[in-house]
Amino acid sequence: MLQVARIFGNDMVLQQGKVSPVWGTAAPGAQVTVTVQGKSASAIAGEDGGWTVPCGPFQASFQETMVVSSQGETETFTGVQVGEVWLAGGQSNMEFYMRHDRDMKEEAPGCENSAIRFFDYPEVSYPEQIDEAPYGNAYAFWRRCNPENLEYFSAVAYYFAKELQKNQGVPVGIVGCNWGGTAACSWMDEAHIRAGGGQTYLDEYAKAVEGLDLEAYDRQFRENPRNFRTDILADPFNDLMMFGVKPEEMGEKLKELGIELPKEPTVPVMGPKNEHCPGALYRAMLSQVAPYGLRGVIYYQGESDGDAHPDCYRTLFPALIQNWRDLWGEELPFFFVQLAPLDHWMMCEGTPYAIVREAQQHTADTVPHTGMASIGDVGMAFDIHPKKKQPVGYRLALLAENRVYGENILCDAPRLAGGELEPGKLNLRFDHAGEGLELRSYLPDGIQADPARLGGLQVFQNGQELPADQLSAHAQGDRVVLEGEAIRAGVPTQVCLATTGWYAVNLCNSAGIPAVPAKLSLTHERVQAACFV
Repeated sequence: MLQVARIFGNDMVLQQGKVSPVWGTAAPGAQVTVTVQGKSASAIAGEDGGWTVPCGPFQASFQETMVVSSQGETETFTGVQVGEVWLAGGQSNMEFYMRHDRDMKEEAPGCENSAIRFFDYPEVSYPEQIDEAPYGNAYAFWRRCNPENLEYFSAVAYYFAKELQKNQGVPVGIVGCNWGGTAACSWMDEAHIRAGGGQTYLDEYAKAVEGLDLEAYDRQFRENPRNFRTDILADPFNDLMMFGVKPEEMGEKLKELGIELPKEPTVPVMGPKNEHCPGALYRAMLSQVAPYGLRGVIYYQGESDGDAHPDCYRTLFPALIQNWRDLWGEELPFFFVQLAPLDHWMMCEGTPYAIVREAQQHTADTVPHTGMASIGDVGMAFDIHPKKKQPVGYRLALLAENRVYGENILCDAPRLAGGELEPGKLNLRFDHAGEGLELRSYLPDGIQADPARLGGLQVFQNGQELPADQLSAHAQGDRVVLEGEAIRAGVPTQVCLATTGWYAVNLCNSAGIPAVPAKLSLTHERVQAACFV
């Protein structure tokens, strides 16, 4: 009769320094007691058998045992640690496993660290689905970080945890709750979708399922094994997404690897058992790990919203953050990744992603206890999944170390703050330069760049684009000085940096963080910044 929620298990990491609930089911009216670190707490199961025991706060520890008991039944969990726990949410770029990471071969041999643990919640689109297939063979248990398990780790989350564990000296646990190809509304309840201006998504769903034969839909869903993602690494489409080749090269790559795309389609996208249903993954996944004790959230998502309704993201994303904070009942720190540059990939066009990036910047500027990691230097023109995740995880860790753990380090990206026009010159001034700006000759993936040019630059005069590629650039402290015929010939009226779908930013600060997208309106001799606010 006694059951503990799936997220509790051997080798788990509990959050230090705060009360952390433990929950599950037992006989109605039964007393349930939880003991950790010599501290016991109890609660009485309700009429439905549900119980929640507030436990802690606990001190950091590398070896503990949790005992849960009720009416003569006992569950004992060993190898338990206490440290820092973060939830890794989003879509495929957060799901992106270490097996696909560009640095996997170099990272795996020396990765063993028992103080890093990872729990991946099963990808289920309705709550009952987890009991209908053997998800526990690959999901829903805590993995220790070692060469055998590393390929199952989210690459972004792994690099984040590695940096955090090294600097904080305590165990780090990651709770993975993500699913490729999903929009923000899949991870929200209906009330917050409406409050966040996402009525369009609700209306589209209602129209799509109008007149749907639910009995036939359910039968079709259950008959197709591809709707049950029980093996993390066995999905050929997952591998397809990670090749990093141009669209016209995809067919040859598939033949080379002997991969056949599934001939049998999944059930229609819009339906009550599909992951794209508004609120589906909030109910089936996120709410199943809440309110597990967390320090905060790292998040990488927005591509699917760019493909659907990018204009909604400015209000929808802050609503998602509030939704998650309401679910946990606290203002969790929330650090997210600005979308990488993209030209196009399969059916995705990169142009709308500029709108999403602007919305993400607005969120970072207006929502308290948030932070945004800039990755404008790691994008791939023809792949939505950048293959080098180390810079992404590292920059998220910088945000956490500064904003949560109080480390005096540079964590923000360079950001246009203004500038001045001089005869034949345009001086651009940036915030968050640290010890000084740098125009790099290469990007993190080894891509060559021109250190005498500012990547991602566009210059306009009265709406007419000038040849910015002919402008020389050099970094000087917190400034970039632009010189060239385009400036000598006439006064520019607007400067844009990284505001297109695809770009490659080679300007970074002393922490190696690339500049964020921004626009500058120029009036006479003064430059006023309008950095997506």
